[in-house]
Amino acid sequence: MRVPIVAPTVLLGGAGLGALVTVVTLLPGPVGLAAAAGVLACGVFLLWPWAVLPVGIIGGAVIGAVLSGGDVRGFIAVKVLLLAAGGAALAVRHWLRVEGPTRRTPADLGMLTLIGLTVVAAVYGLAVGNRSGEVLVAAYQMATIPVYFFVATHTLTTARRILAAGILYVVLAGTFTALSVATPGRHGGLITLMAVPPLIWAAGRLRGWRRNGVLLLAGFFAVDVLLASYRGIWLAAALALLVMLVRGGRAVRTGLAATAAAAVAVAAVLALQPGVRDRAGEIVKGLAQSAGYRGAESSVGLGVFADQPLVGAGLGQSTPGVYLSGFTLTDVGPVYHAFYVTVLANLGLVGLLLVLWPILRSIRVGLRSRDGITLPFAALSCGFLAAAVFAAPTDGHWELGLLPALTLLTAEQERAPLRRFAGAPLLHRPVHRTGVTA
Repeated sequence: MRVPIVAPTVLLGGAGLGALVTVVTLLPGPVGLAAAAGVLACGVFLLWPWAVLPVGIIGGAVIGAVLSGGDVRGFIAVKVLLLAAGGAALAVRHWLRVEGPTRRTPADLGMLTLIGLTVVAAVYGLAVGNRSGEVLVAAYQMATIPVYFFVATHTLTTARRILAAGILYVVLAGTFTALSVATPGRHGGLITLMAVPPLIWAAGRLRGWRRNGVLLLAGFFAVDVLLASYRGIWLAAALALLVMLVRGGRAVRTGLAATAAAAVAVAAVLALQPGVRDRAGEIVKGLAQSAGYRGAESSVGLGVFADQPLVGAGLGQSTPGVYLSGFTLTDVGPVYHAFYVTVLANLGLVGLLLVLWPILRSIRVGLRSRDGITLPFAALSCGFLAAAVFAAPTDGHWELGLLPALTLLTAEQERAPLRRFAGAPLLHRPVHRTGVTA
């Protein structure tokens, strides 16, 4: 029996617009703007729950950069607001009984355990005297991984939703990159790299104008990754492509070769833009740039780990008054410019094992497929695990939560019946008969 959802969602949409007008009118300045954005996003996610991740990742990065004015806390707050709006929309959909069942994966237990560990380690950190603000910062770094994992498994519950979210992500990423690729001094590459391996996979399977369009996008994104001037992004890209080359079948290797040719052609065209040439000149600077204080900083974190190797010093641990070249005396921790040092100093070996457990399990599943869509996501997981040795972004390694979810969700669908899309087989799982139209 189909559950009618048009009337309730229309009523909720009208209520949301009324609330939007109210918060804009009553709340001052940025607070009112943030509240209005949250209500509007909740209304969008209520109708299209599969849009939570594409909008949260790309919209959060763009809106956060504009509204935060370079303040990391403001940037993170925008992303958290969008995810919270998605969670609220999902709760309403479940309350209305128009949302299908959530997806179960082999990594659920591992991610739930990581959430529990974060809570316990935060309490322990506060108990041993770590500053509450630092505890919150470290907890965010750890919680980002399972949060993005479960957002994916709760919103991308069907093949249709995964496909819709992928298309929206590519459209948003392509628009953002096209507007900013010629901006001198812009760094990035993370958003576009997330799309390159899946596009390579699609290019090896499609034919005709659809294949040409996918190749154009993949080549364009690959050039943006090259222009990123972030060695961690380059390492992640190189390892992901190497894994696809070694593990992929004929279709994957065909997509790789065609994308490489497309990237060369796109680079030749983009080189006509002065801004792109300026960004290309920064590549040499990126390669020549030293690690600076990263090595000294990591040595401090490893020293903390050596003192308490099993469970670390608790979330929020920090070493005050450390001399770092170029910074004189400063506090070091709880976050280091190396993700594994952050985990070891805060959570010890137990924390490292619990962080890696669900990620490595998903990679093992994904690498079994030579021509399936799981391979690109597993390859990206390998790449970002390697890059995490040298990087700990301020907004957390959310990709280490999203990619395992995508790997396991698509692996389940590979075992389901196939359907045809654009003349090529696409993974499909029958839509739940609950009346859900999104």
